[in-house]
Amino acid sequence: MDGKSLEPLSAFLILAPALEHAINKLGTNVSCPVDGGLDGFRLFQDANITGGGVKQSLRVIPEGIDMLMWVNEWSFTKTYDELEAFLANKTVDVGSVRTPPPKIIDETNLRVWLNQVWKESLPLSDLQAYPARIYFDRRRVKKAAMAASDLRFHPALNYIGANGKILGRYGALLALVRNNDGMPVSIHRTFLTKSGMKVDFLGRKNAPRKLTPAVNKQSKGRHIRFSRIGVDCVIGVAEGLETALAVTEATQIPVWPTISTSMLTSFMPPDGVNTVLIFADKDRNLAGEIAANTLTERLAEVGIKAITLMPPTPILESDTKGVDWADQLLRDLTDFRTSCSLVNSQVTRKIA
Repeated sequence: MDGKSLEPLSAFLILAPALEHAINKLGTNVSCPVDGGLDGFRLFQDANITGGGVKQSLRVIPEGIDMLMWVNEWSFTKTYDELEAFLANKTVDVGSVRTPPPKIIDETNLRVWLNQVWKESLPLSDLQAYPARIYFDRRRVKKAAMAASDLRFHPALNYIGANGKILGRYGALLALVRNNDGMPVSIHRTFLTKSGMKVDFLGRKNAPRKLTPAVNKQSKGRHIRFSRIGVDCVIGVAEGLETALAVTEATQIPVWPTISTSMLTSFMPPDGVNTVLIFADKDRNLAGEIAANTLTERLAEVGIKAITLMPPTPILESDTKGVDWADQLLRDLTDFRTSCSLVNSQVTRKIA
């Protein structure tokens, strides 16, 4: 019989597209293709030979025909017929990709904990917040930080490593994270030693999550509102906290950090804003520039103008990922202000 040889993964991609994510991550637990259970399923490393895998709460599924029967809810006869058609390069039926119903999550305990952490925090002017003041002073953004809204200090917060164990209690900078509707959903944490240095246990391998789990998780956008919108209806956005504070420190432009490039692309300003200044990171992999372009296109669709600014300072060999406006502030304040003055003239023209 003319046709193709049977490699289970090739057959799975055609007959059972619900398995695509598991195929791309052989040997790794992924969301179950049938019921969506978190980390509930995986294909074995040798799945392209055996077709086998395991549904953790159910059973081992040892071979390919059994796998197709389970994931597509097919009978043995149906599965055999479709495999025969696949091998003969004939038209086949394709199993559906099921979207499991969203799980109802009780956010009560998370809300209580987030509110408690925020309630226990102190303003940066408090005597106990001196590590935060040292931290920002070292980065030359102390003035902007002291004036920022939604930025506080917790004197003793559990530092939980990547392994889930508590490694100590440290002071922590807390920034209130809001969604695009302006509702608080999470807290961004930066753990500090008493001397104002970032806490570091074994580097990134044991770093804690900076963002706490979020309530109202399905809502769009994540950013920190350090200030009110300017009277000229212009707001700046940046990726990192220090980047946003650096721009405000040098120019007095209100800038909100969005925490990451992915969150930058999903940002949508409040009603009344007509221009967004994007203070993008200059990354070696161009991630910051790509994110800025994506946001620009999204804002244009709703009639909001955007201007992207890249830091003029060059990327040095010592810059692992690239440079941002916080680096620009530390390296060349004159060049920083020159660049931003050019932006002010662009904003004036755009608004006019």
